[in-house]
Amino acid sequence: MHGGIYTRISNKDKSNPHFLFQLNGQKKGPIGFAIIDPFQVTKQAYDILHKQSSSLAAFSHTVSLDYAATIDPYDTPDKWEEGILKEFRAGVITEASTLTSINSSPYLKLLKPYIIDQGCLNCHEGKEFKIGAVHGGMSVAVPMQPYYATAVVTRRTTLLTHIFLWMLGCLAIIKFSAAFQKYQATILENEEKFRIVSEFAYNFEYWITENNELAFISPSCERLTGYSREMFMDNPKLLLEMIHPDDTEKYRGHLHKINDPEHNGTEFRIIKKDGEVRWFTHTCSPIYISNQFLGRRGSSIDITEHKKLEERLNRTRRLEDLGQFAGGIAHDFNNVLASISTFSHLLADEVKGNKTAGDYVKYINIASKLGKNLTSNLLSFGKKQMVSLNETSLASIVSNISDILKSLVNEDVKMVIDITEDDYNISADKHQIEQILINLCTNARDAMPNGGTINISTRFLELQTPRHACLEDIPKGRFMVLAISDTGQGITSENISKICEPFFTTKGPSKGTGLGLSIIHTIIKQHHAVLDVKSVIDQGTTFSIYFPANAPATGLTKPKNPAIGQRSYAIDAAPIEYEESTPHKTVAKKSTTTKDQFSQRTILLADDDDTVLQSLLIPLEHSGYKVLAANSGRKAISMFIDQKDNIDLAILDVVMPIRNGRDVYDVIYKNVPAMPIIFVSGYTDNIISEEILARQEVTLMAKPLDMEIFLQTISELAQRA
Repeated sequence: MHGGIYTRISNKDKSNPHFLFQLNGQKKGPIGFAIIDPFQVTKQAYDILHKQSSSLAAFSHTVSLDYAATIDPYDTPDKWEEGILKEFRAGVITEASTLTSINSSPYLKLLKPYIIDQGCLNCHEGKEFKIGAVHGGMSVAVPMQPYYATAVVTRRTTLLTHIFLWMLGCLAIIKFSAAFQKYQATILENEEKFRIVSEFAYNFEYWITENNELAFISPSCERLTGYSREMFMDNPKLLLEMIHPDDTEKYRGHLHKINDPEHNGTEFRIIKKDGEVRWFTHTCSPIYISNQFLGRRGSSIDITEHKKLEERLNRTRRLEDLGQFAGGIAHDFNNVLASISTFSHLLADEVKGNKTAGDYVKYINIASKLGKNLTSNLLSFGKKQMVSLNETSLASIVSNISDILKSLVNEDVKMVIDITEDDYNISADKHQIEQILINLCTNARDAMPNGGTINISTRFLELQTPRHACLEDIPKGRFMVLAISDTGQGITSENISKICEPFFTTKGPSKGTGLGLSIIHTIIKQHHAVLDVKSVIDQGTTFSIYFPANAPATGLTKPKNPAIGQRSYAIDAAPIEYEESTPHKTVAKKSTTTKDQFSQRTILLADDDDTVLQSLLIPLEHSGYKVLAANSGRKAISMFIDQKDNIDLAILDVVMPIRNGRDVYDVIYKNVPAMPIIFVSGYTDNIISEEILARQEVTLMAKPLDMEIFLQTISELAQRA
C-alpha cells in the first residue's frame, strides 16, 4: 500500500539492487536508506520468531524461484515448494498444502504466493514485474503431532462422549422400547379383550356409522340368526329383512333419526335363516367420542326362552286360578254325584227282580262313575285330589271297572284284557288307577276313528339294571306293569315329549282339553310309578305304567270259563267277577250285616249338603244304625259334646263352613282319641294333614262313595268300636 518500508542500510538490511527509489520525482543513486518490501518484512518476522521462540516447532520462511538464493539460501525452495511456485506462475492454483515429514515428525505445510500489485511497481521494474505476476511465496510448516495428540484426546473424548450418549441412547431406547412394548401390549391386550368380547359376545352386537353404513357386527349373529357376518356385511339390509313382517313397522318406528337418544326394550320377532321364529329385545344408543358423533351401537338379545317361560308362568297362574275354580266346582258336583250314587244303590235294592229297571240303575251307576272321573280330573287339575294309597292289585281294579270301560268304546272297537297270573300287590289309590284307565281308554278310542283294538294287560317285571324310557329312566326293582295299547294313528316322536304338558293336545278343539295325560302323569308320580310311551305312526301306541310291586297278591281266583281262556278275555263278554281279600281300609265284597247287629251303634254324621246328608242317612238307618245327623260342623261339635259317651263312630265331611271336619275331629280326638273316624269328601283342600290320615282310627273315603264298600267299612269299624 505504501510502496515499501524505508530503513537504514545495515548488515541486515542491505540495499536491494533490484530496487529503485526517487527523490523529488528523479531517480538518484544509492543513499544511506534501503527500502524493504513485504517479502523481506515477512522474512525478518520469521527470523525474529525463530530466535525468540527457539522451541517453536513450526517452520516458516519465504521462498523464491528467481533471487531468493542470491539473498538468503534459507529461502531456497525445496522440491515440493518449487513445483508449487511454478504452478502459481502458471495460474493453476492459488494456494497449496500437504502433509509431510520433517525430522521424522508429521507436518502440515502451507504455501501462499506473493503476487505483484500496483504498489509493488513503485520499487520494482522490469518485464518480469507485472501486475498479477507471482514472485515467490510464503511457506509455513506446522507440526501435526500436537494436533494428533489433541485429536487423540478429542477422539477419546468424542468416543467416550459417543459411548455415553450411545449408552444413554440405548437406555432411552430400552426404556422407550419397554414403554412402547407395554403400550403396544396394552393395545394388543385391549384389542384381544375386545376381540374376545366381540367374538364370543352372547348378544347380537353391531355398529352403524353416522352414514348409516354397517361398520361392525359380532360373530354371535350367526348363532342367533343363522346368517354369517359376511352375509350382513355384504347385505346390510339383511338387518331389516330378517324382521318378522308383522313387526317390521314396530322396528322401523323405534328410531326416527340416526342420532336419537338411547332406546331400550324394543321387542320384535325375527325369522332365522332356517325359518325358525325367535323373539329379540333391542337396545340401541348413539356413540359420541370427544363430542363427535360416530353412529349407533345396536344390541339384540334372544328372549325366546324368557318369552316361553313368561308364557308358562302366565299359564301356571291361569291354571292356579282355574284350579281353584275347578276345585270348587268338583266339590259341589261330587256332592250331587254322591247323592245320585247313593240313591241309585238304594233303588237297586227296591227293583230287584226287575231286569229292565236293574239295567237302568246299572247305567245310572256307570254315568255316576264317569262323572266321578270327571270331577277327579278337575281335582287333579286343581291339585286338590286326595291320595289314599292302600294294598291292592291291578287285576281287581281292571275287573271292577270293566263295565265302565265297555261303555266308553264303540261297537267297532274291540277291547281285550290280558291279566297276568303272576300278580303282585301295589300301593295305590284304587279310584285314581280307575281314572288312569278311563282316560287312556278314551284317548285310545279317539285315536281309532275307524275302529280297532284296545288291549289292556298287566305283567310282572323285575329289572336288574335301570332301563331308559322316553320320558324318564325306570329304576331297577320289581314292578307290576299296566299297559294300554291301541291300533290307532300313533304319536310323532316330537309330540311324545310334550304329551304330558297341560293343554297340549293333537285332537281338535271339540275333542280334548289337553289335560288328560297331564293329570295321568301327576297321578303316576303320586304313586311313585314311571310312565313310558311307545308309538309307531299308523300302527298304534302303547302306554306302560311301572308300579313298584309289593308282596304277591292273594285271594284272587280266575274264572274258569273255557270260552274266555286263562290269560285274556274280550270285554264284550260277560264281566269277570273277582273275589278279593279285604285290604286295609277298603273292601270289595258286599256287606252281609243285618239291622239287629248294629241296633245299639250310634253314628255321628256331619255334612253341610242336605242332599248328601239324606243320601247317607237313609242307607245307614236301613242298616240298623242310630244316626245323629248334623248339617254343620258347629252342630256336630254340639251333638258330640252332648252325647259323646253314646257315639261309637263319626262320619265327617271335610269342607264345611265356619267349623270344618278337622275342627270337629280335633274336639273328638281330644275327648275320645280311639273313636273311629271316617272323613268323606271330594277334596280335603289341605285341611287334613298326612299325620292325621296316618292314624289307625282315621279312614279317608272319596265322594261319590261306593255304597257297598262304604257300608262294609262302617261295619268293620263298628265291630271294633
